[in-house]
Amino acid sequence: MTTAGQGVGVGTLLAEAVPAWDTRSRHSIRVDATPAALLAAADALTWREVPAFRLLLTLRGIAGSNTTSAAPVLSWFTSMGFKEVARTGEELLVVATQPVRRGPSPTTPRSLEAFCAFNEPGYVKIAFNFTVTEGVLATETRVLATDPRARRRFAVYWFLIRAGSGVIRRVWLRAIRSRALAPARERPPRSCDSSTTAS
Repeated sequence: MTTAGQGVGVGTLLAEAVPAWDTRSRHSIRVDATPAALLAAADALTWREVPAFRLLLTLRGIAGSNTTSAAPVLSWFTSMGFKEVARTGEELLVVATQPVRRGPSPTTPRSLEAFCAFNEPGYVKIAFNFTVTEGVLATETRVLATDPRARRRFAVYWFLIRAGSGVIRRVWLRAIRSRALAPARERPPRSCDSSTTAS
């Protein structure tokens, strides 16, 4: 984890969304699959494939009805006020603006530009991505508070959930890798072509 930083990951959608942050967490895993296959796996991954992830959310009391076995994992984030606002061939970006106290409702940014411009006091701006670069699948989360009070409140919350959050992301990456590689693993072995003979 890195705190109160800037300048890492320059050139990514995430860096555009949150160039400076209060809290940052990054995890990665090596995988022999194309960016297209890995991002498609991230889109399609269901809760059935990540039971440990679902259990951790249940223990935190935030699992909700969108964590049924067949539901895509990303749909849960959508139900919690997150939105995918940008995508390239090697990266997808999901963002949210969340209040740090009870009362205000979460607001769902309609675009990357709206997320960048948001500065209402009492909120944290959260962005996470998946990137695929040179055989490495990574996910990074950045959080930026809109005022000092929100920063202090979120720091307490982050202290409590940091370890579990890291476990969730590592489980998530491994499940995406497994799904992306599954077609190759399930493909039947190639048989010899009897019509081709050595001359």
